[in-house]
Amino acid sequence: MAKLRQAMQLALRERRRAVLLFGIWAIVTLVCAVAGPFGTINAFGLAGRLGYWGLVVGVSVLSSLLPFRAHGLARGLWLGVWATYTLALAIGIFALNILIFDRAWGLVEFAELLGQVAVIVIVVHAVFWLIDFAQPAAINPSPDPQTVFLRRLPVASRGALVRIEAQDHYLNVVTANGSALILMRLSDAAEELREAAGMSVHRSHWVALPAVRAHRREKGRDLLLMSDGTEVPVSRSNRARAQEAGLF
Repeated sequence: MAKLRQAMQLALRERRRAVLLFGIWAIVTLVCAVAGPFGTINAFGLAGRLGYWGLVVGVSVLSSLLPFRAHGLARGLWLGVWATYTLALAIGIFALNILIFDRAWGLVEFAELLGQVAVIVIVVHAVFWLIDFAQPAAINPSPDPQTVFLRRLPVASRGALVRIEAQDHYLNVVTANGSALILMRLSDAAEELREAAGMSVHRSHWVALPAVRAHRREKGRDLLLMSDGTEVPVSRSNRARAQEAGLF
């Protein structure tokens, strides 16, 4: 359940980012199309300006996602990546303007364009920061039931569960790394492991489903061959559940 909650939180966060980025693109495009900076007010009609600024702003917004991969760098290097990205983006748009518009372009026009691109980059980055800041702290998933159960065993014996066998007042817990006796009832162990990939197949036996290697029937009895080489009996009362679990 914890993994499902995390996946849902991530999906919701990505959806919010997509909606906000689309909103930024739409608003900035509309404003620029109406205002017509860089001579677009005279060069194009409204439809042309919408197309031009939709492309320019869209490229700016989407490509601004790339530098986010540098979030693990030191602050100085991180700022350098963003500055380089902003400059490269401005140069690209400036080159596009030179090709489209029949007019002289100088350092003043480039400086103005660089400032506008920097504003867009900062706004996009601020939106992402606000989304992350507004999110509730990530829920640390609780340890899975098997991990909690295995804490009762010596460290050397801990590993993927294979089977559990009741022996008087003790349980013989068998893992991929060995076995150990613990003082516990099998019913309590089965309850604790109810969300793990395993099941009780007999009043004295619990098995981990991934550790079942084969099934055979002998004299009307169902036996499961486990990964440790042991054969575990399946009681008649648990036979239907074992079949539903795909053990035979």
